Amino acid sequence: MSVEPPYALRFDRASVRFPGAATFALERISLQVEPGELLTIVGASGSGKSTLLRCANRLVALCDGRIEIDGIDIESVAIDPLRRTIGYAIQGVGLFAHLTVAENLALVPEALGWPRARIDTRIDEMLARVRLDPAIYRKRLPRALSGGQAQRVGIARALIAYPRLLLLDEPFGAVDPILRPQLQAELLGVLREAHTTTLFVTHDVDEALFLGDRVAVIHEGRLRAIGTPRAMLDRPPDAFTADLLCGDALLHEYRRDRLAERETRS
Repeated sequence: MSVEPPYALRFDRASVRFPGAATFALERISLQVEPGELLTIVGASGSGKSTLLRCANRLVALCDGRIEIDGIDIESVAIDPLRRTIGYAIQGVGLFAHLTVAENLALVPEALGWPRARIDTRIDEMLARVRLDPAIYRKRLPRALSGGQAQRVGIARALIAYPRLLLLDEPFGAVDPILRPQLQAELLGVLREAHTTTLFVTHDVDEALFLGDRVAVIHEGRLRAIGTPRAMLDRPPDAFTADLLCGDALLHEYRRDRLAERETRS
């Protein structure tokens, strides 16, 4: 079975204002995510970054503007087929409590009509990718998992059906800090191999700079800056972005050095 090519994603003056709110949650955001690109979205709590992510699979509706996938307005696409081509993992995980790990992972492949043998093979592959032994974890229920293990199952579920677009909202938020860098590197390898278009929301600046092909800075519902990690560290476009991404002189130098290490390995 062939894997469909990744989506191109475009936000065109996308705005969200929740009922009763005095201000916009998102205001006239325009940006383009190229096929296979990993765009990290960073900002403080309440900045609108998670809202932006949830607009891409119609969990949140726009009040103005539009979002296009491969040039097609997502409002014109039936919601179920749209979501089956989009992987989604959030910090709260959202695993079905009454289903085993394997049954949770099988949901989208089954809906897509995959044969059983292919589903089973892919489940084992994805569990191994997130460092969970299939022989141990396949039959476990979510209540038997730690928070970090459940988070990793959520990531595996988002990736299992080769999504054309991947939406990740703080996917490592519950993962042990010791394991987190290993999983970041593993995820980066998986995404590079699959060439999956990805939006990755985080409040962790180092994570945003390490993972992103480009980094978008969201503040108070507006896009403040967007660019490659190198450009954002070397030439931040404004004082707010410089303060957020660069920090003090010592932290700035550390982040530049870590980025240089990543560039050398790429």
